Amino acid sequence: MLHVHIVEPHTDKRARIKEMVQALGHIVVGEACDREEALRLMEQGWPTLLLTDLMLPRLEGLALVSHVHEQRIPVVTIILSDSTCFDDVRQSMQAGAIDYLLKPVKNEELRRALQRAEERVVYFHGAHREFVLAQQFFERLDLLQPAEFIQRHAEMIRSMQSFEEGQPGERLGLFRLLSAKWHHFLKQRGLVYDEPFLWEGEGEAISYFQRLGEFWIAQSASPADSSVKLNVKRACDYIRENYQSDHTLAEVCGRFGMSVSYFSVQFKKYTGYSFVNYLNRVRIEKAKELLLQSNLKIYEVAGEVGYDTLQYFNRVFKQAVHMTPGEYRSRLGI
Repeated sequence: MLHVHIVEPHTDKRARIKEMVQALGHIVVGEACDREEALRLMEQGWPTLLLTDLMLPRLEGLALVSHVHEQRIPVVTIILSDSTCFDDVRQSMQAGAIDYLLKPVKNEELRRALQRAEERVVYFHGAHREFVLAQQFFERLDLLQPAEFIQRHAEMIRSMQSFEEGQPGERLGLFRLLSAKWHHFLKQRGLVYDEPFLWEGEGEAISYFQRLGEFWIAQSASPADSSVKLNVKRACDYIRENYQSDHTLAEVCGRFGMSVSYFSVQFKKYTGYSFVNYLNRVRIEKAKELLLQSNLKIYEVAGEVGYDTLQYFNRVFKQAVHMTPGEYRSRLGI
């Protein structure tokens, strides 16, 4: 199953491509209308396939594919185009695209192209695993105390450092993406780290991320913030341990001695989610595990993770995963 970013300037065409990709059993994890938005999306969450229009604003579809290839970003790319010009096809393949599909794309042509993409993605599975681990690290970063942060950050760097490359330069691509992710994370919090990432050997790359980590610790070391952060972390741990039960926001606030209004603001600040959305997120992650690792019926899975009605569970699951629980289970071969 591919995780796909679609880059297409026209909303209606983008919606049609998305519908076709999903119907073929893949997940659309991002949509963009131009090169800049596509690159921002890749900093936030990494796909396994980039499906991009050639004629983006200012003809930047080709530049986007070239950037992915030159930066050694382990993502497969396919170009969609109205152009039958041989030079466009030749330049697209030279830039690193594995396929060039003419619009309007026929379903069978897209199916075959995505099948070829899946064969290529095998080379990137290790790198994609590193991406997922990094994404999980950044999702919890605001809640980590300094000692835990230092440990987890070092583990992530060591994991990337020991990564066995499937393609030449993949480790460099991982480090570049990690740097981009760090800068995006800091920018969201109004912080700027001026030192750019320059590849001058692996040892210097490790030192760069150590300095970046020290910068984050210094910026997030306020005693007041640490106290609030600790309470939010405890609340998250409590939710993860008791996700099967019905919880009200007032109940959790009372448990940790914070007012509802203040807690709501701080919880969203440090997790990026409202209380209800975070609880649903935890439940859906547990549901995904049960769907893949047990023979429970879907309504039984819903009950196990705290949902009283199958209809509500299906709706929340589809919003989060972009497919129903039944589709999720069947598409992963269970």
